[in-house]
Amino acid sequence: MVLGKNYKVYHKPADSQRPFSLIVEASRGPGHSEALYFESGVITTLSTEDFAGLKPAHTKILDAYALLGVLTYNAGQHRILYLVAVNSCVSVGKLLFGDVETEVLRITGVAVISLRNTVGDEDRLVEFVKLLSSGIFYFAVPASANAAPSVDLTLCAQRISMKAPTDNRFFWNRGLHLYLQSFGIACDRWLVKVICGGVEIKTLYVAQYQARACIISRFNCYRAGTRFQVRGANDDGNVANFVETEQLICLGDQTSSFIQIRGSVPLFWEQTGVQVGAHKIKFSRSFETMSPAFERHLNMIRREYGDQVVINLLGNKEGETTLSEIFRTLMASSPYHSGMLYIHFDYHANCRGGRTDALITDLKPRFEHKLNEFRYFHSTEKDGPLLQQTGTVRTNCLDCLDRTNAVQTFIGLTILEEQLKSFGLHEKPQIVSRFQQLFAQLWTQNGDHVSRIYAGTGALDGKSKLKDGARSVSRTLQNNLFDTSKQEAMDILLSGSLLNSDYADRARTVLPFNLRQVPAFLLGSLFARMEEYTNTLPLTFWVGTWNVNGGKGMRTTGGTDRPIDDWLLDCAAQAKENKTNFLLGSWDPNKPVDVFAVGFEEIVDLNASNIMAASTTNQRQWCTDITATINKRGHYVLVNSVQLVGVCLFVFIHVKHVPYLRDVATAMVKTGLGGATGNKGGVAIRFQLYNSSLCFCCSHFAAGQSNVNERNADFQEISRKLVFPADLTPHGHDFVFWCGDFNYRIDMANDYVRDFIKNANWPSLMEGDQLLFSKKDGKTFEDYVEAPVLFAPTYKYDLFTDQYDTSEKCRTPAWTDRVLVKGRKFGELEWNEFSIVYYGRSEIQSSDHRPVNALIEADIHVTDERRCEAVLEDILATLGPSDGTVIISADEPNALYEPEVYSSVMGAMALLGEILLIRYSGAHLCVTFSTGQSALKAAQFDGTEIMGRVIRIELCLTDWRDVLDKVISLCRNTAVALSDTGAPLLLDENLISMHIPLSDPSASGLNDLEILEGEEVKPTAGKEFAGSLANMALSEAADVYAAGAHEWGLNEATSPDIIPIQKVPPPRPPPSRPPARPAPPKAREAVTPPVVTPPVVTPPVDPWAVESDPSTVSEFQPVETVSTLHDILARGAPAPVNWDPWGSEPSTFSPSIPPLTKPSFDTTVGSSEASTESPPPPPPPPRRRVGQQLPDVLRSIAK
Repeated sequence: MVLGKNYKVYHKPADSQRPFSLIVEASRGPGHSEALYFESGVITTLSTEDFAGLKPAHTKILDAYALLGVLTYNAGQHRILYLVAVNSCVSVGKLLFGDVETEVLRITGVAVISLRNTVGDEDRLVEFVKLLSSGIFYFAVPASANAAPSVDLTLCAQRISMKAPTDNRFFWNRGLHLYLQSFGIACDRWLVKVICGGVEIKTLYVAQYQARACIISRFNCYRAGTRFQVRGANDDGNVANFVETEQLICLGDQTSSFIQIRGSVPLFWEQTGVQVGAHKIKFSRSFETMSPAFERHLNMIRREYGDQVVINLLGNKEGETTLSEIFRTLMASSPYHSGMLYIHFDYHANCRGGRTDALITDLKPRFEHKLNEFRYFHSTEKDGPLLQQTGTVRTNCLDCLDRTNAVQTFIGLTILEEQLKSFGLHEKPQIVSRFQQLFAQLWTQNGDHVSRIYAGTGALDGKSKLKDGARSVSRTLQNNLFDTSKQEAMDILLSGSLLNSDYADRARTVLPFNLRQVPAFLLGSLFARMEEYTNTLPLTFWVGTWNVNGGKGMRTTGGTDRPIDDWLLDCAAQAKENKTNFLLGSWDPNKPVDVFAVGFEEIVDLNASNIMAASTTNQRQWCTDITATINKRGHYVLVNSVQLVGVCLFVFIHVKHVPYLRDVATAMVKTGLGGATGNKGGVAIRFQLYNSSLCFCCSHFAAGQSNVNERNADFQEISRKLVFPADLTPHGHDFVFWCGDFNYRIDMANDYVRDFIKNANWPSLMEGDQLLFSKKDGKTFEDYVEAPVLFAPTYKYDLFTDQYDTSEKCRTPAWTDRVLVKGRKFGELEWNEFSIVYYGRSEIQSSDHRPVNALIEADIHVTDERRCEAVLEDILATLGPSDGTVIISADEPNALYEPEVYSSVMGAMALLGEILLIRYSGAHLCVTFSTGQSALKAAQFDGTEIMGRVIRIELCLTDWRDVLDKVISLCRNTAVALSDTGAPLLLDENLISMHIPLSDPSASGLNDLEILEGEEVKPTAGKEFAGSLANMALSEAADVYAAGAHEWGLNEATSPDIIPIQKVPPPRPPPSRPPARPAPPKAREAVTPPVVTPPVVTPPVDPWAVESDPSTVSEFQPVETVSTLHDILARGAPAPVNWDPWGSEPSTFSPSIPPLTKPSFDTTVGSSEASTESPPPPPPPPRRRVGQQLPDVLRSIAK
């Protein structure tokens, strides 16, 4: 494709006859063009004749260089479609691979066009347009009109030689391809593939040849983001700022390439708040729970790039020491340690003042032997690959920017000497010097490109203090003021319609990684059949709360108090022995707990200094005590801890479940003094365990006997304002466990209350419980469940006694401390089942409150990935064409223009499903249904005889199954190994064996861990449990049934077993693919049905405003076989009307529906000129699926 605006965009505003439509014309050379047609959510191609008929009614609005695709954007309950086109770009240079010359272009401007043409739609995407126009995106096109297809920029030269498919890790606009691909549009012909990163190409003359020197950096889109918005790793093993950089030389018919990678430290860490100067590091998980994601990352880079040299450039300031130490510890305990060389090189200490000699003297000797083993890629057009790269160097610093740029430049220039040897140029010093100077310049420019994407400015090179200082100030402003909107724009580009939707939440929870971004029409079908690929695993949750009155009695029990073992470990056993509290009779008190959620209130004194900046000393002490106590019964690790002044929540999990822990996040809400202070409020920790989402909340509501409305308001405010990433709220989780000091009192006289307590008359006492009243009125904790309260009120006691308040205030006893649970429902389906098996209090007297806890057994869902894939194959095999279009023709060319024939056919089609669009293409009628199943039903009537005419009905996409496979492939990780000669993987990614170094409780990472500059905190070395996590827990899981292990594909010693709560039907065997075209039915008796007119319908709401609510997605239904068209008509076809299709308005039509007009093939389409003459014969019917629009026909017929 020659650089030029080869795409022209035309539009036609909506009017009383037709909706808004858009045409994109592509010039494919002199005298040859093609076109795409957009109307009512349908996309199709136009033949030359059809385009000529439609073009006069449309007005040109844009010239474009390329098309990026169609963006589906969530706008509340609706979705808006946008066509995204490149209207400004610059050429970076040309690449030459053999005879294929490719021009690389940098995008400098894009235009978005709303496909519903509503005022203000484009204003929603200002930041999206700004991102795409920022000069960080590139695409490639053939260098000439008749050239071969362009090189795929998502692939390095070595993968291109392997004929690898497009690498979706670097394919940034693949989400924009999905919509067109689902309509069978040839995306390779119409759209370009875009990478984010940097491309620099320079030409160097070597004798009579032109050598192309190139540096290409490709940003991974699986964890994309800006500097302080996205840090570290996620649970899939993807890391922030992961960049593949290729050093490429093309000379004649020879190509040489060398790959390096960079990426953030693969741990869970972040830098939050306003970042000026020193940046505090905060760990979002405990040290022990980081290992699974760490192992997945190592497994991923080894699978995709072979053996590794890991160079860590972190120093000894701003918390880097702790980050580096944990990195080193996990590398040492990793099963991949023997296959990877880990090097810690403090760049700032060794290269202070720009002294880079240490890179040669200290760093290079440590990994030079590995570079010789890894080699580089070299190939010729004649002989193919001569050398292959078998491993890479992974470099990181804190931001993976300036220090990483310097080291990667050094490595690139080192390997350049070897690359030049393969070209036979190493003996020409002048040429070698020119290459070295040129690539040093290219590496500097590449560093600027990478830095602009992640930090917003060019790189800091240390050569000019003035320039570096100006860039540092610019970074501070960019990161704190503008990165949030830039991050949102990236999320829109990569997630599209799934961004912040219920579908996205359920997909992240239930589906495997490769299926989380499939289109919504497939997600609906997958969710409808969840029971076929999920099992349930019953887990036990300990949830407790205790107001510790400032923590004063934590260390001073006076020798008369009980240890916290009674509360944390022995509560159920004591209840069974003493017949106190609530205990389900069939429950075994000795059954081990899987998850502990321990909540505290008033963990510090609620004084002014703590309200302004709460101390974390008590939090750390309690963490140590709890860890030591619960580890008497097993091996538990801290998931996370969060503190809001006096409210604090800890969540611990048994070590065997750690590999299945994902997406941990915390949130907090202040409600004191109208939300200004944290003396009252709530905190929460959420995560995904296996394939269920869990949320644990702890809160402290307003005090006071009469402040019921304030307490109800506190609950509503906390419920509304507790927001996790992806806009998740507590009520968007499968299970919510809520505990705390709710401060609800008993509306009875003090004497009556104490008398009821003395007689243990709990039912009578509950009649005055404020929480019970508010809950019944729907003012608080609606849909939450609380077990029967069979214990004495927990407030207020004199310290170290069992006497209720004897002070001057003599407060009325009350059940202020409570635990409630809720399971999310899907419609009427009780999907998340649980039961509270114990609910009671403990008699620890060191506070004026008594601790309360509950034991809950909940059915956690576990997805079987193989069965999920089988269900998907079953759905795809019977889903029907994704475009939902059939082509209807008759044995006589003009038959479908006859009103009686048309009315009969369309009346029957309307009964098969919702019709989105009706179009004429020559003598053919194209009907687009809302679903592919409706199109399959319609195709079954191929060959039906109506009124003496044989009606032929064919699918527009005869290869619809292949089209669906292409749609799915856009959603999967398609990365292939860099080399097939690398060492085999130790384990499959899903069966990874993880070594968790368990640290001392005092070294457990807490949520408020902030490492100040110069402070060095090293995790305490603890006992290491070798082998998989499940092996560690095997001896403690004897009570878990052995059912379901084979479903995991694991042996009995490597996985927790799954206990199905209900019988799971086996997956349906996928049916054989339908034929390319349904076989014509046997000859039928001629049927002459009555003349049928399409039913009168109210014009539908804007067809582009597709409801995004999952409940609106119809459940998958198998295709229904109907014997004859006459049967459908007999089911309820509308009565015939007297209808002149060429101009007279049918009396039964709605006034808002315009009359039909005679089609014209040589004038502007849609002429309303009435005529009683017979229409001229149409041109010979080309087999196209769209063409001249049918003037004034109903474009949407109700089911």
